[in-house]
Amino acid sequence: MVSAPHHESADGDAELDRVKREALTWMRRLGSGEMTRADLDALDRWRMASEGHRRAFAEANLFWDVLGQVAREAKARGHAGEPSRLAFGTRIGRRAFLAGAAAATIAYVVVQPPLGLWPSLAELGADYRTATGEQRQLAIRPGLTVDMNTQTSLVAPATGGTRHALELVSGQIAVSVQAPDAQPLRVAAAQVQIEADRADFDVRRDGSFVCVTCTEGVVRVTRSSSVTVLTAGQQQTYDGDAQARVVAIDPTVVTAWKRGMIIFRDVPLAQVIAEINRYRPGRIVLLNKALADRTVVAGFRLDQIGEAVDYLSRAIGARARSLPGGVVLLT
Repeated sequence: MVSAPHHESADGDAELDRVKREALTWMRRLGSGEMTRADLDALDRWRMASEGHRRAFAEANLFWDVLGQVAREAKARGHAGEPSRLAFGTRIGRRAFLAGAAAATIAYVVVQPPLGLWPSLAELGADYRTATGEQRQLAIRPGLTVDMNTQTSLVAPATGGTRHALELVSGQIAVSVQAPDAQPLRVAAAQVQIEADRADFDVRRDGSFVCVTCTEGVVRVTRSSSVTVLTAGQQQTYDGDAQARVVAIDPTVVTAWKRGMIIFRDVPLAQVIAEINRYRPGRIVLLNKALADRTVVAGFRLDQIGEAVDYLSRAIGARARSLPGGVVLLT
């Protein structure tokens, strides 16, 4: 007599989906940066509950990678909402990993990537992009060069009058323009407009936050009706509707990334971690909020950025715990 093929029970399927949903919930909580030490212990207990729990947590990390692939394929197709064309099962196993949850969340995570582990849809539409840890230099036209730092997206039309206009979608650029007899260069970053015809300057954008630093020459910065003229060694920051006063800075610190370094001088630990996260795969998450305001004086080589985690954990007395996907928890 031939036996009937084995089928998983409905209860077994429901339990499997429950564990996988819990794994995704843990990933979202890790991304929030608000987990306490008790939460971390609870996560450890959850992961150690069974082999299925450990596998589900690893698959949750993989799930984010799959969604990143969806975002890239969406740009190539010109449609952001076609998750069914990606074979989730080929990456995760015999069945699609939470196919229903994927369909429900995909439109959101393409626009707002969790943990910043892949580019947003707006960043994918840029003319030039750099990946995590990547830098590149562009010769836009004679007299204009642009250095792109890590995780940077730039719109830079190559023809016509728009060759004199750039848009920083996200990330950081260092611009050198020498065109006194030509049309001035204009750079847009969020609601901020920067104009120069003979200057070196650095622009950084993170959402609505924009920082403009003049390292040589003169730049004109405009936001709404407010106009600021910056000279070498001056910096202006904007965050939404807020505008900070002009401050004097050390240009060698701001542009250290062009020399393969990042330098911190009395910078709060939370900001240091945010900066390091731009250069390394995965994410460092500070769970001990009592350490967030501790100031750090340090310098790291970008080609050895992985050593920063060990240094910080020793310097501040924190414990580093590594998770799949390059996630490191500091407690």
